[in-house]
Amino acid sequence: MLMGTALEIEVEATDRPAALAASEKAVVALEAAEARLSTWRDDSELARLNRAPVGERVALSPRLAADLATARHWWQETGGTFDPAIGPLVKAWGLRQGGRQPSEAERAAAMDASAMDGLELDHGIAVRRRAGLTLEEGAWGKGAGLADAIAALASDPAVRRATLDLGGQVALYDRQERSARAPWKVPVADPRQRHQAVIELTVDGGSLSTSGDSERGIVVDGRKLSHHLDPRTGFPVPSFGSITVWTESPLDADCLSTGLYVMGPEKALDWVTGHPGIEALVLRPVPAKRGEEIEALATAGFAGRLRALESTVHIHFWKQQHPEENVR
Repeated sequence: MLMGTALEIEVEATDRPAALAASEKAVVALEAAEARLSTWRDDSELARLNRAPVGERVALSPRLAADLATARHWWQETGGTFDPAIGPLVKAWGLRQGGRQPSEAERAAAMDASAMDGLELDHGIAVRRRAGLTLEEGAWGKGAGLADAIAALASDPAVRRATLDLGGQVALYDRQERSARAPWKVPVADPRQRHQAVIELTVDGGSLSTSGDSERGIVVDGRKLSHHLDPRTGFPVPSFGSITVWTESPLDADCLSTGLYVMGPEKALDWVTGHPGIEALVLRPVPAKRGEEIEALATAGFAGRLRALESTVHIHFWKQQHPEENVR
């Protein structure tokens, strides 16, 4: 158990002792990331930054500085649908306590305190500009940890190949050139039942991160709501199913699976289509004559890489800004 979830790791190396030693390096890297980023503890570097007085210059470790620079980049690129400084809204909606309904005044105050533009970053120095600003690692901490773990494995010449699964986010490593690699076949879960695979996705490296509400939604006044909050409105986003994002970097994939889920399926697929090096798969239940089927909408880079595992899954590929031309 790491970072509040389960880690599964497979390492292929020159021999068994080398593989075991390498797996320990990956675990140590993930433990270090947790000690750096967890806001469930008071002694992490990120928690200390959240407590820093407004206007105080805080020297960051090189790793946290790099993490926050990447998070800021995706905040800007997604137009704010991914925002690591969403802590005040998380508190207002009681996401860590199972959910609550904030008053309009509470929501407005949380909106005023949130947003990444309240944190200055400059060459390893951070300055908080809002008293209520709180950075949350929930939408990007796993990806940062997996990136560190993959780097630790890559630095070990005995390691040939590795698969890491941290709470559903998968990171893949192979020392060989991409053209010589054996592909991985990664199951993608039914958005209604996390433990039931409905699609098999073939990839040759990188990382896959999935966002959805099958297990982590909140209940407020008897209504089930998404645990994903839209930083632009301060409200939970409409649940639609799930989105799985592929990028080379685990941290990028983690940031984007949240930001794209908040955008909603069509806008997310349009956004991905305009960003090379990123692919996405949306799964959403749709009404059918005999219950529900699953519509799978994928970007073009996944062509030839998807296999439906259930007869109720129907795959088609997205064409930017012209959904009426999409073909099954």
